[in-house]
Amino acid sequence: MQSKYKVIVVLLLVVITALVTAMLSSALLGQQHNWYDIYQTGNDVPCTKCHGNIEAEFLDMPTGAPHKTKTCEFCHRNETNVTYAVGDIASIHPGKEAHAASIPPCQQCHTPHITDINSVNESHKPLVDTSDLNEACILCHTGFDKGMEFKRAEYLDYYVIYNTTTSKYEIQNFSFEGVSNTSISPMSSGAKHTWEDASGLDCFDCHSDVKSALENGGHVPQSDNTGGDYGGKRAEEGHKGRRHDFSRTNVTIESCKPCHLPDAADFWSGYSHPEAQLDYHAATTEHCYNCHFYGTEDAPGSGGGGGGSCAPCHNILRTAGDHTEIVTSMETQNFCGYQMDKVCVGCHMPGPGDNVPFYNRQFKVYTEPSATIWMTPTPPP
Repeated sequence: MQSKYKVIVVLLLVVITALVTAMLSSALLGQQHNWYDIYQTGNDVPCTKCHGNIEAEFLDMPTGAPHKTKTCEFCHRNETNVTYAVGDIASIHPGKEAHAASIPPCQQCHTPHITDINSVNESHKPLVDTSDLNEACILCHTGFDKGMEFKRAEYLDYYVIYNTTTSKYEIQNFSFEGVSNTSISPMSSGAKHTWEDASGLDCFDCHSDVKSALENGGHVPQSDNTGGDYGGKRAEEGHKGRRHDFSRTNVTIESCKPCHLPDAADFWSGYSHPEAQLDYHAATTEHCYNCHFYGTEDAPGSGGGGGGSCAPCHNILRTAGDHTEIVTSMETQNFCGYQMDKVCVGCHMPGPGDNVPFYNRQFKVYTEPSATIWMTPTPPP
């Protein structure tokens, strides 16, 4: 008797399973003999039937966000030089370069921004060069996963010596040493169809290592002379942090803007700084050289001759003596701005100490997130 009931139960389960499967198949394959019109201007394919998650991302976008009101076809069936499948009454063909849809390059619609982000002055150009261009865009402007690893030299090693033969200061034996790996894994939604406006971006999501270095006295020197009165303006009023006068205990994006967003810095009204690198998309990398050498001739009150009220800061690298000789030595060896910066940092960041002669010494300037300066009085062999 029990065996009979077991058979009945099994049969009921089979019937129920068959009914559920039939219902799901009907929902999934319903109207499978109807033909969607996939003509470019009359496409009635319900993309969200399979891509409901992307529809949800669009619905979550704030009103006015770019792309929010665009159809799927606007981006994915509108790429230049791509022939898509057509299935209207007048013509039918399966497409050539793509059948149903393609992934368009951001530059198709955003050419000016793509030009800016490819500028040699753009800090993120290495990201563009080492990744797909679309990936570089969505890393910042969407909720796409931003996990990455920065690789830098662990430290830069060089000697500053006094050449007794030429009676000049020189940089010798400059080299990049070791490897520093910094992993960044900020929490993100993973959504590629959301929108992050530039005003809402937090640079420290990816550059927490730089923030750590700044908080520990590294990355850039901090000015010791903030009380000078040049041309009737205190330096901190006229330069808004360009002289590195910011709190090391409360590092914010505002601390970074004066150097990395120079065209947004609060300089004296009506005065332009042609020495600043203004050709960029998100951020530029300014170098010590830009202001402390190139900035001299155009400094307010300079009269084009490197003098005037701003000369004490702007013409440091033009002053006769050790600085000019060191600059000449670096230029002769074709140092890039980054290498020059590290030589400046070696002397002007905490580490070597005050009133210590910098000549005939070996320097090791560590990179982010470290803020270490190592120095020895041992000259090169």
